[in-house]
Amino acid sequence: MVGFIAAVYWITKSVIQPFIAHYLDRNHGEKDDFLFLVIGMYISNLIPLGYIFSSQPWHIYTLEFIRAMAMACVIPTWSGIFTRHIDKGREAFSWSIESTGLGFAAGLAGAFGGILASTLGFKAVFVLVSFFGLLASSSLLLIRRHIFPKNHFAPRLPPSEKPF
Repeated sequence: MVGFIAAVYWITKSVIQPFIAHYLDRNHGEKDDFLFLVIGMYISNLIPLGYIFSSQPWHIYTLEFIRAMAMACVIPTWSGIFTRHIDKGREAFSWSIESTGLGFAAGLAGAFGGILASTLGFKAVFVLVSFFGLLASSSLLLIRRHIFPKNHFAPRLPPSEKPF
């Protein structure tokens, strides 16, 4: 069952994501990207609360289908916004820092979540995952003023060259 649940998530996200990305690329500006990002994050972060109330396998399938649609909104929008705000000439380093931050966060969350699940149980972990996810989603609102309006992308300046 776990394998099929993973398949529902990955196949759904993979089918829907290009269509969302194409739509967002056609509508220049980041306001719509940001809206899809924030709404997708909020929906995705509510899913663990649904696990608490799940009593049938189809509940989990449905929750993962919804999470896949939400993440199909999140991934291309985050990537697009992040890419447009990277300093020219520092793209690889910027993406490595972004990936490293996610990797550390996932590793620490996995270890801490495992400890909490063994001491407090999975229901407590699901509540905490949703709480901290919603908190993180809300922190996105702090960058709202840095979002580019339609057809108004700020010019990127190359990094300053420092003499050896």
